[in-house]
Amino acid sequence: MADILQGQVVALFAFDVGYEVSLEKLSAMMATTPVQPLSRKKQTPTYLQYTKPPQILHLGLGTGHFDTQGQIQATVFDFGAVSVSYRWPLAKSGAVALGDLPRISHDLYDLNLEARAREQVESLIKKIEPAIVRPRLDALVEDYYLFIIEKLDPALGAEELLRQHRATLAQTLRFETGALSRSQQEEALAQSISYYESDLTLLDWNAAIIYDRDYEDTANVLELINVELLEARYIDAQLDKQIAKYGDLTRKAKEWPIPMRTPYKQAIQDLSELRLESSLVNERVENALKLVGDLFLARLHSAAARRFYLHEWERIISRKLEIISEFYQLLNDRLHTAQSQALELTIVILIVVELVLAFWH
Repeated sequence: MADILQGQVVALFAFDVGYEVSLEKLSAMMATTPVQPLSRKKQTPTYLQYTKPPQILHLGLGTGHFDTQGQIQATVFDFGAVSVSYRWPLAKSGAVALGDLPRISHDLYDLNLEARAREQVESLIKKIEPAIVRPRLDALVEDYYLFIIEKLDPALGAEELLRQHRATLAQTLRFETGALSRSQQEEALAQSISYYESDLTLLDWNAAIIYDRDYEDTANVLELINVELLEARYIDAQLDKQIAKYGDLTRKAKEWPIPMRTPYKQAIQDLSELRLESSLVNERVENALKLVGDLFLARLHSAAARRFYLHEWERIISRKLEIISEFYQLLNDRLHTAQSQALELTIVILIVVELVLAFWH
């Protein structure tokens, strides 16, 4: 059995904290460190960089679960999201058997770190509130776990690691200590990607294993796509609320008994702002880091997006935005129709009054 000589365990929790965060104001308020630019390794061109590099805040030490203390940090994104990460080193005081990784993942998942992460974010929002546009901590959270293996003894190639330890790797990704069936193993290990023969990234829906000494870019991309999934879920939830609200309005709305009254005016304005805001948030998230083509990080992002069903979320959001547009058009048409009817009624009344006055004289 191989031993892990160097590695990390990372638990990520993404939250939506507001409409937007001014990273310039944040940097002026607190000591921050920008996320490092993508390295030139693995044929990453210079133009593939963050549009606005997220800022990292160190929140202190994480204790518990492991013998050694871990680090707690928050990565703040300009589109109003914060990713809280708990990081513990593996094998700091001695080698850890690769076979122990499923137990470690199972115990880590049972720690309920989400509640602690929410407390960290609530405290952080109070400190950086002036830098947040429309601050509000949403109830949604998206978690993801990284098991980073930097050095193994004996050193193994990607194919050897996957062939010899597939059961252990699958258990780790699924947070299980019991033996998984072959079908579950195949499903858990279905998304794998390598650049060199000596590195391997395994992607599952709630965890990833990174076997690579140069893991930083891979970990950053996975943290970002976890935030993308959170924002997709957030936009979807907001659209659901508005569809229920305005769908009920369109069903119950009656013609106006009072001429020139416009009860739909505020609803039409709200729908217009909702469409624009949802589109802008989605655009800012997608443009945070442009990864296109057949480059390694682009393929990594695409593989993770498939595992997260991110494209399905985007399709659902697009359809709901179309429904919002239909509501907008329907209410707008009703407004114009009612205004036209009110105008016609006014003209008829004026004609009648003119005839009456003419007849009277």
